[in-house]
Amino acid sequence: MEIKELKILYLYPDLLELYGDYGNIQVLKYRMEKRNIKCIIDRYSINDKKPNFSEYDIIFAGGGADNEQSILASDLVKYKDEIKKEVKNGVFFLLICGAYQLFGKYYKGVEGNIIKRIRYFPLLYRSGSG
Repeated sequence: MEIKELKILYLYPDLLELYGDYGNIQVLKYRMEKRNIKCIIDRYSINDKKPNFSEYDIIFAGGGADNEQSILASDLVKYKDEIKKEVKNGVFFLLICGAYQLFGKYYKGVEGNIIKRIRYFPLLYRSGSG
């Protein structure tokens, strides 16, 4: 099967950019284009129009500190059922650092605050323990 196009949804690029994660997106795009695969990158953040997760081949989210995770967590949790469905349907999720933590069952910030999460992976994490 020859791939002609790859669609990437970049979640919260304004908040989850702790480790220069935009560079990861640029590398993916560059490598796809070198293989003659059109790479479309859409961005989603708080207050944007709700994304249709099933339209994407890859959903990417980068790293973020406790503060950024706390800001976006309520927004992300709104989509937890849709995200779980798309994981089961084979949509690939590339999650870095804080984004991965938000997909876990439990996350406790450095100050002891519990941050909302998707509860998909059996991940239990406390800030400062990893």
